[in-house]
Amino acid sequence: MPGRILTRSLLLLGLALYHLRLAAVVRWLGRNHPRVLLYHDCADAETAFTADLNCTTPPTVFAQHLDYLAAHHTIVSIEDIVVGRAPRGAVAITFDDGYRSVFTGAFPALKQRGIPATIYLIADVIDDRSLVWVNELNWRLRMTGPQAVKEAAQRLGLPDDSSAASIVDHCRLNFDPGMIADLLQHLRAIDSADIEDGPLYLTAGEINEMAAHHITFGNHTMTHPNLERLTEQEQAHEIGEAQRVLSGRFPMTSSLAYPFGHHGPATARIAREQGLQSVAEVGGLNRLSNPRRIGRTHLADEAIPELFARMEVVEPIKGFLRELKRRG
Repeated sequence: MPGRILTRSLLLLGLALYHLRLAAVVRWLGRNHPRVLLYHDCADAETAFTADLNCTTPPTVFAQHLDYLAAHHTIVSIEDIVVGRAPRGAVAITFDDGYRSVFTGAFPALKQRGIPATIYLIADVIDDRSLVWVNELNWRLRMTGPQAVKEAAQRLGLPDDSSAASIVDHCRLNFDPGMIADLLQHLRAIDSADIEDGPLYLTAGEINEMAAHHITFGNHTMTHPNLERLTEQEQAHEIGEAQRVLSGRFPMTSSLAYPFGHHGPATARIAREQGLQSVAEVGGLNRLSNPRRIGRTHLADEAIPELFARMEVVEPIKGFLRELKRRG
């Protein structure tokens, strides 16, 4: 609760500064800290796969974000930031998960404007070979009906009136591959209908097409686990095997994005041992003196004033406070 109060207070502060026409001053004060933005899905609206995940940015909103960023920042690649080439006022654009909507909804706007971006790919789901457990669980809870939600809650020891969103959140925070596999198997037995809502993730052809137009690709593990809940050996497999599979098919950066932003005390070291040069988090403050740890501002369908508030006030201040806490 205190964290939510702080976030809300900082958001209101940022909105006030924007509407008081102080945005240029705030941007100037933060010019030495590169901003990195985190998007996911770029569909017109949420689907049962993505409902309540706060990860959908409609293409029209995304285009507005790009125009704002191009007007007030220098848009660079993640690689420019990692190797120290980023100028003052730099911002980079990233996407996690490799949703196909990035190709259909975001790539046209990026290509038209000649803007670079990095997409962090989940190796197991390219070409829709499988579903990320979060997307399948979300879909089955919402499409199978209230009885499925109630039974899932009971199996997890949650209250019977738990929502689909709270069940997904519980599974994220208490991630256990066996628990999730058993839960999905039970939900499939309740309703054995195949999921037929069209392709959800990028194909190899789409990835290669984007690679020809300033889009680079990073590692987002094999299956999108909560790395914080895995052993060091399991983390090394998720990260290292994904890099091996992806680099064998696509031009890859040496950057890892933590699924959900979660990581353990050894995860960054494990990533380095697997040959990765940088790690991308959710949240955090970027310093030119430490370019290999990338803090990112998570965004969905924010209007421009809220975009400004989140990237220039909320995340920088929260990141600074977290640094102070770590030092203390």
